[in-house]
Amino acid sequence: MELIETVCELIRQRLNAYFQNIDRSDEDRVVLSNIVDHDGAICQGAKDKVVMVLTNITHETIVSTYNSAARTSSTSYAIVQPPIYINLFILFFANFYDRQYAQGLAMISRTISFFQQNPRFTHANMPDLDARIDKITMEITNLDLLQANYLMGMLGTKYLPSVYYKLRMIPFASDAMQAAVPAAQGVDAPKST
Repeated sequence: MELIETVCELIRQRLNAYFQNIDRSDEDRVVLSNIVDHDGAICQGAKDKVVMVLTNITHETIVSTYNSAARTSSTSYAIVQPPIYINLFILFFANFYDRQYAQGLAMISRTISFFQQNPRFTHANMPDLDARIDKITMEITNLDLLQANYLMGMLGTKYLPSVYYKLRMIPFASDAMQAAVPAAQGVDAPKST
């Protein structure tokens, strides 16, 4: 699996396990899916589920990663591009209608509770986390009514209870070497006379 897919699936699995533990059920309650298909029909696998939808990917600009030289031996360095860090914006959408609407409210409450209890994931609390990632954090993000309306329209659905999170700090790095550079050698200081 690729990095974004892996991270989203791990988050889905952890949230789903939390719901299964509360409900004492083996039923999947969280799906990583579109809410509607390209024709506007509701995806059947998303009905009466919390739907996890990736809505945006942005570049994290707060972290400075400039260090283009990496030691390859005691006498040389490799010039490599520094990693970039990205953020994922994930909507958790309670896709529950009619008589199940109240159940959708409960599922959104549980989602918020889960991430309040688990705001960051590391290798200690998520052993399957990709080795390239030190940690990821989940931050609730506010949407005003206009932004929520636009987002739901973009997704092709009407508004139902939802919560929006920013998953921070997924590193993308390549080990591809652009050039090899010899290490600086010591310079003898002139002798004083």
